[in-house]
Amino acid sequence: MKGYPKSIATKEDLKYLLTQDEFKDRAKEYLNQLSKVDDSKVTKAISPINPAKLDGDWNTVLIDNPMPAWKRLGFKDKQDIDVMVQTIK
Repeated sequence: MKGYPKSIATKEDLKYLLTQDEFKDRAKEYLNQLSKVDDSKVTKAISPINPAKLDGDWNTVLIDNPMPAWKRLGFKDKQDIDVMVQTIK
């Protein structure tokens, strides 16, 4: 890998970045921001307000997010992020 990545796809990417002195601080800040994100709920569209205009507004409900950011990266839970931050030297 050359330079800091445009996107971080996995927990393993973060582990690697934390071993590199030039990227450690940015990776740690990324982890801190990730632990602060509350994406436990998402909005789900259930029906159009005006059935004749499908590109208009929709009725929505709030549901549990099946794939929050921490889960997409491969963490077990948010505490797993905190453990990784605490182990950084």
